[in-house]
This record gives sequence, structure tokens and C-alpha cells, in this order.
Amino acid sequence: MKKLLSLALALIMVLTLSVAVAAEEPPYQHDTSVTIGIAFNGENGTAQTPEETFAYTINDGAMIGGEMVYVTDSSVENAEGVIPMPTWSDTSDTTLTPGEMGSLVYDLPTYEKVGIYYYTIAQNAGQTAGIAYDTRVFVLKVTVIEQNGLVYVAAVHAETASGEKVDENKGFVNTYSAGSLAVTKNVTGNLGDRTKEFAVTVTFTAPGENVVNSTISYIEDGATKTITPSWSGGTAFVRIALHHEETITFTNIPYGVTYTVEEDDYTSEAMGKYDEADYTFSDTNKEIDSSSDTVTITNNKGTNVDTGVVLDSLPYILLIAVAVVGVVAFTAKQRTID
Repeated sequence: MKKLLSLALALIMVLTLSVAVAAEEPPYQHDTSVTIGIAFNGENGTAQTPEETFAYTINDGAMIGGEMVYVTDSSVENAEGVIPMPTWSDTSDTTLTPGEMGSLVYDLPTYEKVGIYYYTIAQNAGQTAGIAYDTRVFVLKVTVIEQNGLVYVAAVHAETASGEKVDENKGFVNTYSAGSLAVTKNVTGNLGDRTKEFAVTVTFTAPGENVVNSTISYIEDGATKTITPSWSGGTAFVRIALHHEETITFTNIPYGVTYTVEEDDYTSEAMGKYDEADYTFSDTNKEIDSSSDTVTITNNKGTNVDTGVVLDSLPYILLIAVAVVGVVAFTAKQRTID
């Protein structure tokens, strides 16, 4: 009885192992989707913008060796609109804020015939100011084979024009860049009032058809203030007041935004009778394209002080007086000797 039980147990183990091996062979590996990473980077430390939703387009066919190819090694016709198309997956994560990583996911169709199928995936051009959108086009390559009477996807991947494989860690790369603008006041001249506040208008203009979705911040009189997005007509302006050696800095200005800085006219008698304001810009193009721009506004007011003596001639008068005294002293000494 023990031998029979041992034999039965051994047979059960063998049969179980055989079933497991049969279930695994052949190794059908059917990929049902493809994932491409999306990076949204931020530069210059002050880069903060509302979330951005990136959009994509997939087309059949790809340019291979200077020729448009839709499918190879297949009985399927190599023509536009013939091969089955991948579809957008709800598992895609394309709404990001700077510093986040997302994913672009396409569900693969059911392929009925073997072959190597080609597609192109491109990111749609966006219009948010400050974002450098990835303009590369990726080639999606799906390899479909037949084994033991079954047709299935054996391999799928995306690659760059140079043939580099694209995966969840190497995909579309977008970068948001922002800079700052520092406006400084400088008062010169012996009649310049260094406690006086000068009114200045700063105007920002969005580049081309782009839209500013960023909130620009600045500090005035110890309080943090903002210029909100959705500018009317693509421009936004703010009035500030500055006294001598005071600086107001605007931060998180998207790259490409241009600006003007204009002080009120203080040349009239009523406004203080200052010389015409002098502007010194670090960027003569007045465009945010680096981490920081500066502008210094100098107001001068001076006069000659009437003391009854022309101060510019005083040193020469003193020298002549000393010389005269010396001659008189020398003459008197000579007479004494004689």
C-alpha cells in the first residue's frame, strides 16, 4: 500500500509539472500598449507656472530611408490608411507642472497579419509663454509574428530619428523657463531729493500669439503683489514708486516676454524740475531670455552754489596770494640786509 501511494504521488507530481510546462510553452508575449515618458522641467529656480496639458498626434507610417513606410515583411498593403491604428489610453498622464514626469500611453490594436508596422508620434505645438516644447517626432515600431498558429505582438518600442530607443524614462522633454526684472532708482545732484518717490510704469507683453499663464510676483513696501495671468490684449502693466537706491524685482516672468519701463515726466517745475531721466538696461532688446534683467533709472538735479566766490577759481587765487606774500617778505628781508 505504501508503494502504491508513493507511486501515485510521484505520478501526480509529474503530471502537475507537465501541465505547468505545457501552459508556459510556447512563451506568447502579447504587448497590448506602449508607454512614452513626458518630462516637464523648470529652469532658473523661479520657474513656477500653472499645470500644462500636453497633446499628441499619432499617424500611420514613418519616413524610413527617405521613403514613407507603413508596413514591411507582410502581406498587408504598404499604403496609407490600411494598417490598424493604436488608440489613446485613459492611463496617459499628460497634465503636469514643472518638475513632474508624465506618461503617454497608446493601446495597440488587434493585428491579424504578421509584419513590422510603423507609426509616428508627435507632440502638438503649445502656446504657453516660457515653455520650450519638444518638436521631435518619434517612430513607433510594432513587430507582429506568428507562432503555433497564433498571431501576436512580439515587440513594440518607440525610437528617435537617430534610432535611440524611447521608453518611460526617455521621452518628450519640455522646459519652462522664467527670469526676473529688477528696476532700480538712482538720484544724483546736489538738489536731488533722495527721499522723493518717483512713479514708474512697467509694461509686459506676451510673445506673438503665446499666452502667459504664469503669475508674476514683486514686493513693494514690504508687501508681496502679483500680476495675474490672462492679460488683456497680450499685455499687462503695473505702477510702482521708487526712491533713491530702492529696487523692485519682478520674478517668474516667462521667457520671450518683452517689457518697457517708463518713468513719469519730472522735468517740469511742478514735478521737481529734474533733468530728463536716464535709463540703463542690461538687455537692450528688453526681452526676458536669461535668469535676470536689470534697469536703472537715474534722475539728476543740481545747481551751482552762489557763495560770492567762484569756487572753481579759488585754488588759483590762493596760489597767487601766497606768491604775493612771498615776494613781499623776500623784498622786506633784502632791504633789512642792505
